[in-house]
Amino acid sequence: MGSNHDQIFLHILREEKNISNFLDAFFGFLYRCTDFYVEANSEQKLGFPSGIMEKLVLNAMYKWKDESILQKTSQKTLSVNDNTKSIQSNQSVLIQNEECRFTPPVEQEIEISSCNEFDNIKSSCVQSSKVDHISDSYNGAVRDNYIWTQTLNDLDVLVKIPEHVKASKDTVKINISSNELKIDVKSSTSSVDSKWDNIFNGKLSFKIRRDESIWSIEGKHINIHLEKTAERWWEALIIDEPKIDLNKIDCSKHFDDMAPEEQMKVQELMWNHQQKVLGKPTSEQIKMEATLKQAWNAKGSPFQGTPYDPSILKYN
Repeated sequence: MGSNHDQIFLHILREEKNISNFLDAFFGFLYRCTDFYVEANSEQKLGFPSGIMEKLVLNAMYKWKDESILQKTSQKTLSVNDNTKSIQSNQSVLIQNEECRFTPPVEQEIEISSCNEFDNIKSSCVQSSKVDHISDSYNGAVRDNYIWTQTLNDLDVLVKIPEHVKASKDTVKINISSNELKIDVKSSTSSVDSKWDNIFNGKLSFKIRRDESIWSIEGKHINIHLEKTAERWWEALIIDEPKIDLNKIDCSKHFDDMAPEEQMKVQELMWNHQQKVLGKPTSEQIKMEATLKQAWNAKGSPFQGTPYDPSILKYN
């Protein structure tokens, strides 16, 4: 059940922060870089025949669902009767899943080609934001009614809305200042029942850029995005909560968070590494050779007027 790609997938999952975003990124990749969504026909040979794409996805999903069921069954110690029922139940599920299995006919293998408050409120049915998933607390922490994550430049806070509150712009009130965050809710939109209950109130560990803060309602959660005023790692979202161990977080800096000059330097280093792997000259070596070519035929050079021959020169 192991995979050589787990570390790559975990890195993507940490960046996307939840399973829903991870799957969206994966299928977006298939859309942008492959012919997965191309439907093959008599004129179009690339892609899959109609209906095959969906069955491929179901085939892979049920494969690992069955593995999960079998693993849970093997770990349980049950009585004979309960164990028999469990096996029968699992066999039933496996038989149903097996009906969805098949090896699809492929026309041709897929080839990879080279802000302000109310304006930001949106109602959606995003029920896949599991607050107990470890990736949701990336570089942050899971608390009783909220989760916070961070990069070097920003923070994201996911606050749980009480079950009795029907979340909308009329029942949720959020106040964000440069150093404080306060959230109030009420159970009804009627003017009679106007009592507000506080579900979050805390002074931030450091200052944020208030004007660049945005928030939205996603199902039964409030998603808040905050921009830090300075590049630094926070030990806590608010001053009253327990501090996290900064030695255990991922301190790597995302490429998109780098300044343009830093991005150019990283790209140059990656290109030079690729050149070395291919046995080709690096950018520094190319610059050096260009300088030597100019000097070769310069006035006073012993090689002036002769064809350039790098074999007689030595340079690092």
